[in-house]
Amino acid sequence: MARKKYIDNQELLLLFEHYLLEHCSNNPRLFKIPQFGNYLRNNGFPQVADTTIRRNKEFRQALNDKLELFEDDTYQTVITYKTLDVERFLMTNRTPKAIKTALVELNGHYKRIVDAAIAYKNEVESLKKRMEELKSELAQLKESKYVFDEQVRTNKELAEENKKLRNLLKTSLYPEIANELLKEEGLLKSDQQLVTKKYLSENIITSDSKISFEKHTHTEEQTSKSKILEIKDLLDNKTKY
Repeated sequence: MARKKYIDNQELLLLFEHYLLEHCSNNPRLFKIPQFGNYLRNNGFPQVADTTIRRNKEFRQALNDKLELFEDDTYQTVITYKTLDVERFLMTNRTPKAIKTALVELNGHYKRIVDAAIAYKNEVESLKKRMEELKSELAQLKESKYVFDEQVRTNKELAEENKKLRNLLKTSLYPEIANELLKEEGLLKSDQQLVTKKYLSENIITSDSKISFEKHTHTEEQTSKSKILEIKDLLDNKTKY
């Protein structure tokens, strides 16, 4: 069974911040858990033990963050301050010269605080400017990606259309186009478009025609097949299909 929590994490962290400011001058190096435990037990949390504070992960993380940040000299200058005990100040500095020296020292301390604050302000402004530049670069990258995606989509559509056109050219090639391709390769020599008497006399069987019943040799068949393959390869190359 889980142990009963005598203080909520959020409340513990808020009291830690308050205690650090009021009792440690915001200096985490002055912070001690036993004293903080007494502070909690005297302010409404009598059952909170020191071990409970030490074992709290969120509290330990907050304390470590404070210690790491405190290592920054500029930050240390900004968040630490000197409380002025007027009576002690006058007792320590009884003469006008001593008072003047102490005030000059105190003035120098606050000047360092102002300088550190200005440095932080300038850094914040620089970071804001850089953030705007990064936003602009991000917008440009998004625009470039959109243009690239559109180009890819267009190229894909053109490739599909080109494929369909090549297929159409392959399967529905007009005789005129085939003739032009054959002429280009020197496989079609004649430009004659009309049927001549010579063509009829050479290609029509009459009563005077001699008919040979001899079988074609293997060489003739091979030559015929080679011619067909040659024409087919030509058409394939021209249509790129």
